[in-house]
Amino acid sequence: MLSYSEYLVLKKLHPKENIYIETLVFDIPECNDVICQWNGYELKSIFGIDAPNVREHLAEGQWDIVEDYVRKSKFWEDNWDYPHVYVEAFEKAGISLKNQRGSTFWMPQKSLKAAITNNRFGYDVKRWLRPFYAKRYIEKLSTRDKIFDGSSDDTFTGQFLGLMHKNSGIEFVEDEIRAAFAFPEFTDNRNLEMKRNLENSNSVAIHARRGDMLHSNGYCYKYGYFKRATSFIKKNVENPLFVFFCDPESVEWSKKNLKIFGLDIKKDRIRFADWNKGTESYKDMQLMGSCKHNIITFSSFGWWGTFFNQNPNKITCSPNVYVNTTHTF
Repeated sequence: MLSYSEYLVLKKLHPKENIYIETLVFDIPECNDVICQWNGYELKSIFGIDAPNVREHLAEGQWDIVEDYVRKSKFWEDNWDYPHVYVEAFEKAGISLKNQRGSTFWMPQKSLKAAITNNRFGYDVKRWLRPFYAKRYIEKLSTRDKIFDGSSDDTFTGQFLGLMHKNSGIEFVEDEIRAAFAFPEFTDNRNLEMKRNLENSNSVAIHARRGDMLHSNGYCYKYGYFKRATSFIKKNVENPLFVFFCDPESVEWSKKNLKIFGLDIKKDRIRFADWNKGTESYKDMQLMGSCKHNIITFSSFGWWGTFFNQNPNKITCSPNVYVNTTHTF
């Protein structure tokens, strides 16, 4: 969804140019454990989005060359360094493209600095220093100039996923995004009832994504992030209803570890939305958007819940200072 939003930016900047999406990664599910568990490319089946796909504008032989080259590269074993691989693949097929990402693609890796800070003390030091480095850090991670590409070159942009960041410029296409991502109405009683409950209470979505993202979000559970977020909610929201949205494997874990979230089953109002699975999983995002407030980890799925939340006084919480939420804990 973030990638398609970047496509909408380019379409608006270049209304007379041919802009294409590409969905090749969904044809290579073995490349990543996260992608393996998805249901393929779903924007068409859920939202009816039928954007022009570059695959459809290449001859069959050309596309075979591209897919074969990318698959054989196994870029997922090289720090997910895919942009130059894609550009090289298209070059093999006779199509020259500028690589907007550059010749290398940086992804966080293990380092001495990470090892030093990957503990409770290091985490707390970073959190205490957050007010002093936040602005500079947000500017450093900004991909706004890359997403809002005004050049007329034939370009492969890849995906920056930067529109979920602060100061991203998303307001430029916010109306287009909301029009594109119009969820189908619920028709089943269970989701209809939950939606009514969320809209008629001070509901707080907790997106406890563990599973495939635990390597990135593990510190949220170890160092008190959820406790700080729920404590803030309790101080500022009257009679909150906390509703958990989890990957299927994390539901029972979350029920058994409510203390990690700063919650008590005897004192707090708690619900679990745990029935939307498989091709119905997107309905969790739809329900999160119906909540009055949101607590998320570093996850674009959870962030979209904050985006679709229309409460003008919403409190949205994340553990990352650069993610576009109202509060960071």
